[in-house]
Amino acid sequence: MKRVAFTLALIASLGSSAWGRELKRFDDAVKTGASQTALSGNSTTLNVEKEFELAEPTGRQAQSLPFDEAHSGIQNLLSYGNELFTDGYLKEAAEQFKEVIGRDPDNVTAKNNLALCEKRLGEIDNSIKHFQEAIATEPLKAELHNNLGSAYLSKGEGDEALKCFFQALNLRPNYAEAHYNLGHLYSIKRSYDQAVVEYQSALQSKPDDAAYHRDLGDTLRLIKRSEEALIEYREAKRLGDNSIGLKLRVIAVFRELHQLSQAQKLADDLLKDNPNNAEVLNQLGLTYLKQGKITLAQQTFTKALSIEPNFAQAQNHLGIALYQEKQIGKAIETFNQALKVKPDYAEAYYNLGTALYRKGDIQNAEKALLEAIRYNPQDAFAFNNIGLILMRRGNVDEAIEYWRKAISIDPVLAAAFINIGRALHLNQVNQLKGARE
Repeated sequence: MKRVAFTLALIASLGSSAWGRELKRFDDAVKTGASQTALSGNSTTLNVEKEFELAEPTGRQAQSLPFDEAHSGIQNLLSYGNELFTDGYLKEAAEQFKEVIGRDPDNVTAKNNLALCEKRLGEIDNSIKHFQEAIATEPLKAELHNNLGSAYLSKGEGDEALKCFFQALNLRPNYAEAHYNLGHLYSIKRSYDQAVVEYQSALQSKPDDAAYHRDLGDTLRLIKRSEEALIEYREAKRLGDNSIGLKLRVIAVFRELHQLSQAQKLADDLLKDNPNNAEVLNQLGLTYLKQGKITLAQQTFTKALSIEPNFAQAQNHLGIALYQEKQIGKAIETFNQALKVKPDYAEAYYNLGTALYRKGDIQNAEKALLEAIRYNPQDAFAFNNIGLILMRRGNVDEAIEYWRKAISIDPVLAAAFINIGRALHLNQVNQLKGARE
């Protein structure tokens, strides 16, 4: 659904019935995670950071299992550790790399590969330590700075990650993985225009990487450049991405472009091959909502939840369908259920605030909208609508500040400009009226 920012009615009294207008904006947000089988999470989890491949030691000899460690050299230990890592035996691989470091304390490849094992095992602090030790030995190796940035990013230390990616690119300006990771970091920070630039830079060096095209498409969608996103998704498909996740993205773009028949056809075809896939059902339900087929949408979301009861996005979308059927109480219950599953779900908070406002519970509506802003500080619509609530209470100056904040986030949000203008006009009218009295 398209967000709707509401404007202040030009009225002489705050008690006017014009305040009965609804606050409403329902999300048609499609999950944009990195999974190849389903899109998961929110816009802060567009993708996963890239590491450079495990260094393949020169002079590698064919190994026959069982591995005879007693007669092996450092190169064979590295080779075997790499094989274990590739096969998913991370703890065992880490032991091989530790053995190499024990024999050769300055072996950068072993320290890097050990750090990669530790990162994937969730031992982030140890991973950072070993990347730093490797960098101390070879400070001009761009891959090490990239991998250290990846570890910091996994720990949630964005500023440190940023420094590392910049350093990697300073050493190697055309380093695709570092550009990609920087794009990912900018996406987390919601600096989507900068993210697009970095993804495009990554593609200049690796134009045939399907994942890069897919994630660039995800970011383009977030800034309403849906036609360009569709081009990137089609390029990802051409390069071999036949995943359900990519097809779900295409369905969402078709909806955004109002190509609803194509969206439904693709969703129906996908459902035939995946009848118990909750995300496919969720996307089909969203398409029904866009078509105005509310009952079908409600049934489809309900079926998705019967398969995956803790599917927060489907719960949120079911709440939308219930709201549109004017079942406000049930919608509120459903939005709350989505928030129990996903307590940081900004869209559900916004929709809960909308439903509570419709019910007349203005105080709790404001609380929900403030939570929406807490989890998405760039939600211009939430700022706009809180301004309306404040204006209703007579807090004109505070309302204007919220509208100004909305405009700073979205400079083309016409409703916020109109609301400020009308509030200032209303103030002037009241002042003139008071002077006459």
